[in-house]
Amino acid sequence: MKVFIGLGANLGERAAAIREALDLLEARGLGRVVRASSLYRTEPVGFRDQPWFINAAAQIETGMDPADFFFGLQEIEREMGRPQPRVAQGPRLIDLDLLLWEEAVISSPDLKVPHPRMHLRRFVLVPLAEIAPLARHPSLKLTITDLLESLADTSVVEKLDRDNPP
Repeated sequence: MKVFIGLGANLGERAAAIREALDLLEARGLGRVVRASSLYRTEPVGFRDQPWFINAAAQIETGMDPADFFFGLQEIEREMGRPQPRVAQGPRLIDLDLLLWEEAVISSPDLKVPHPRMHLRRFVLVPLAEIAPLARHPSLKLTITDLLESLADTSVVEKLDRDNPP
C-alpha cells in the first residue's frame, strides 16, 4: 500500500526529530520510506503563541492495515516524548499524521483518512505537493496541486536549505 504521512515538530531539535521519526518508522516495521520531502519552516496555525514548526511529508510503502499503521505512528510519537493527552494545535516534540491511504476513505472512531483538515493547511500541502503533486484527495477528487492552488490559508511555509538546516 502507498500511504502519505505528514511530520512536524516545534520543540527541541526539530529537523532531527523528523529524521528520527522516519528512521523509527522503518525500524519498527511500519513500512519503507519511498520518498521524503524537503524540510519546511512553517508558521503556527491556530494557537500562534509558540515556536515555529519544521514540517515535511513522506511516502511510505506498507503491508500493514490502516489501523495498525496509525497506532504504530502514535507509538512512535509516544516513544519520542509526545505527551498524552495531546494539546490541539499546541507545541510538540513530534507530530505524525496519516494523510492518505491509497485512494481509500476511512472513517472510524479512531481514524479518519484522508486527514480531515489536510486540504485546509498550507504546511501539509506544500511538502506533500513536492513529493506527490498528482496524488488525489479521494473525497474531494482534486490533486494535491489543485488543493494547494485553491487554498485560502496564507500562512508562511519556507523551504529550508538542505546544506544549512535549522
